[in-house]
Amino acid sequence: MKKLKHSKYKNTGILFEMLVRKLTSETLSSDKSVTIDIIKKYFGKNTELSQELNLYNSLLKESKFKTEASAYEYIRMIKSAHSKLNQNSLRRQRYNLVKEISEKFKFDDISKIHINNYKVLASINMIFEHEESDNPMKLMECKRAIASNSMLTNVNKTIKDPVIERFESQPKDIRLLTYKLLIDKFNDKYSGLSEDQKRLLNKYVTNVNDTTALKEYIQTIIPSIKKQLFTESNRIDDAVVKIKVQKLSEMLCNVENLKTIKESHVLSLLRYFDLVKELKGVHE
Repeated sequence: MKKLKHSKYKNTGILFEMLVRKLTSETLSSDKSVTIDIIKKYFGKNTELSQELNLYNSLLKESKFKTEASAYEYIRMIKSAHSKLNQNSLRRQRYNLVKEISEKFKFDDISKIHINNYKVLASINMIFEHEESDNPMKLMECKRAIASNSMLTNVNKTIKDPVIERFESQPKDIRLLTYKLLIDKFNDKYSGLSEDQKRLLNKYVTNVNDTTALKEYIQTIIPSIKKQLFTESNRIDDAVVKIKVQKLSEMLCNVENLKTIKESHVLSLLRYFDLVKELKGVHE
């Protein structure tokens, strides 16, 4: 029995999701995007990769079944359709896609972008790449993961907040007006934030899917915060307060060792900015 291994380099669904999330972060941050050109080139109409992606989406988004047996039969039919694709063209296009991503970006960085349905996409890839005789138990787990994701009608669904449902049912102009009012209220509530805090929040929101870009930005501001704390601590006369400020500076997180930037990390940095502002105010 083979030990099956999943590779994101061979997973068309994951490669596509990486690019889409990369494109989203680029669009929100107003950077000129080259990602869309890659998507058009490799996932445009009639490419072998676009046909394979359609099969991924068939198992992710389409069809509801009352029984597992029906869902498993549908998975088998999609796998059969996948086997009829030109496998040589698939491998060649996927190789060129990964090569171009590596040339335009750092592949290791873009591959760290969080993908919500990673496990399901990995399961679909395992089904496409292997035969049941390779490892029946493992592939059965993959089928179960795919079926329970969205294919079965008797799987418990997340209950939507009635307020959200009401909002989504409103005409487009009402939704836009509501959104504008929310933005205005947000700006009023956080009007007291410093420019540094606003920039940090902006980076957090626009790069929520791009952990690497967010980490790189935070790596640039932490030395600045430490330097300001050091400067202000030297102006403090109270020995106890001085020690506390120096300890707080030492506690600033080492971003390089963090796998993901969480909301708590951003909140902590916002508080550090508050501390610097307060210390400067005392010494002015």
